[in-house]
Amino acid sequence: MALSAATVTRRLAYGLALNRVVFGARFLLQPSAAGPSWVGRRRARDTGVQLFVRALGARDLGLGVGALAALRRSDAMEARRWMLAHLLADGTDLAATLAAAGRLPGRPARVATAVAGASTAVAAWSSATLGR
Repeated sequence: MALSAATVTRRLAYGLALNRVVFGARFLLQPSAAGPSWVGRRRARDTGVQLFVRALGARDLGLGVGALAALRRSDAMEARRWMLAHLLADGTDLAATLAAAGRLPGRPARVATAVAGASTAVAAWSSATLGR
């Protein structure tokens, strides 16, 4: 039995929101966790970097919780608006990572680009199809 496009979209949106809550909470509480997957271990220990990682964690936690609440209420239009916010955040993360890629450690930059790209794609798909 094949899943409907609406079911697949809701599951992708739910997964993105849940992932964002987990990463957001981790970055908020343990900002050095961004090191291996984003800026490299050495940079992740910098106090200024940790400040921005915490801010990013709070952003992601808020986006994820908002989207999860809308999806659990089955409010497709509200979930769509949250996915548009995810698209803005993820698209910006992707563009910023690509712009800085030559100055970031190779493997973390590739991982961050892949994660931001996948998140941007899911957010774009979800925001285009939820509530339609």
